[in-house]
Amino acid sequence: MSETKEIVASETGSDHKDVVVVPQSGPEREAIVKRLKLKLDLRLVPYLSLLYLFNALDRGNIGNARLAGLEAGTHLTGNDFYNALSFFYFGYTISQIPNMFILKKVTPSVLVGVTMILWGVCSTSMAAAKNYSDLVATRFFMGIFEAGVGPAAPVILSFFYLRDELAWRTALFYGSSTFAGAFGGLIAYGVATNLSHASLAPWKLLFIIEGVPTLFLGILTIFILPNSPQTLERWFVTPEEKQVAIERSSTGHNVDSSLLDKRQLLAAIKDYKNYFSCLIYIGLNIPLASYTSFLPTIVSEMGYTNAKAQLMTVPPYACAIVTVFSMCWFSDRAKNRGFFVAASALLACIGYILLISSNKIGANYAGACFVAMGLYPIIPLMLSWVANNNVGHIKRAVSIAMLNTFGQCFATVGTQIYKTKTAPRFFMGYGVCLAFTVVMIVFAIALSLILKRENARRDATHGTPKQLTPEEQQEAIKNGIYDNDPSFRYFC
Repeated sequence: MSETKEIVASETGSDHKDVVVVPQSGPEREAIVKRLKLKLDLRLVPYLSLLYLFNALDRGNIGNARLAGLEAGTHLTGNDFYNALSFFYFGYTISQIPNMFILKKVTPSVLVGVTMILWGVCSTSMAAAKNYSDLVATRFFMGIFEAGVGPAAPVILSFFYLRDELAWRTALFYGSSTFAGAFGGLIAYGVATNLSHASLAPWKLLFIIEGVPTLFLGILTIFILPNSPQTLERWFVTPEEKQVAIERSSTGHNVDSSLLDKRQLLAAIKDYKNYFSCLIYIGLNIPLASYTSFLPTIVSEMGYTNAKAQLMTVPPYACAIVTVFSMCWFSDRAKNRGFFVAASALLACIGYILLISSNKIGANYAGACFVAMGLYPIIPLMLSWVANNNVGHIKRAVSIAMLNTFGQCFATVGTQIYKTKTAPRFFMGYGVCLAFTVVMIVFAIALSLILKRENARRDATHGTPKQLTPEEQQEAIKNGIYDNDPSFRYFC
């Protein structure tokens, strides 16, 4: 017989309290968990993925717009295009940590929904840009507002999923950015070949077609995005499923309710493990920023026409979708992050070596595919790794914000390394990216080994870890222990 625990759950909107008896183990508990996860997997994960698809689509469409006449239409000269790319990351960087604190003061649905509306306005407004100043201004503010979704999503997902369930769901979320790359190429090809208009240039149509849906999604998000297990609606889950969701959230170290815990803020800043993660993420963001912005140009320089180049950007992203999902699925099951980060970075290394060493179109195109297959899995792997290994809402949120802040600061380097004068071989760009993929491998392996050693030390000192109750977790967080608690074990 299952061990049970009597839970008193207050249902919103009722004048009485319903007593909900929730099994704590056994087949009945497993059945409730399975139903709950299925419902969340069908609602929360796909919807967040859809939001990030438009986030990535609006961010990266400037690369496609370049081949559709953006530079001529806005009178860009010299390094203007590269500088416009950099300004997006300036805005994205400065709004990382503020957004994490805003997430503690407003509901996730409001933060994500409002920022979506605002970046949708910026993205659509790029169609009206007449010069360099207009383009820079819209890109800068779009960077500020886009930072409301990407960094917040891993925190939101950590409210609903356990540590060993997180990478796969984060992969589904961030994997949508690879779909965005593929769809962006298809949309750009369709606009260039079928929707050219005398009074509206193809690059303007591209910004409008991809920007307007974001506005409507932002409005919808305010009303339908789940905020926490405690606020799941009656029509969506049963009282038993809701109670289990709350209990699962508490076992995932989501019990602190403080709006701003300065000790958690300082703990995140002082944690040396976060700086290892930031170095890995810097190594990722330099090649990633250059890849998303310059892939259409790179493919065009291989000898394809502009319209065909738009279409030929699709297969590399299709290849990346496979590795994103497979790497993260196996990572969750192995309960290991570092090995899979290093393995993914190795794929990217192979790609850059092919791009540097050969001048044949086939080898270069294969290299571009390997780069995508290697870079994109690292995004969800790193974000889930940091979320897994930081206890406390504020510490986790600030750690993720630090990761993104450091990464996006150096993403500006990626926007400056594919100069027109280095075409068509782009040796400088490929060489810089290859060096930073090696950096990722070195620090991912080093961090994984450090965490394994720390887990072994705790096992030897404290024995087999026990699962803390929500009350014990709250007490540990109040005492400033966080992930240094003897019962905590790191994902390596």
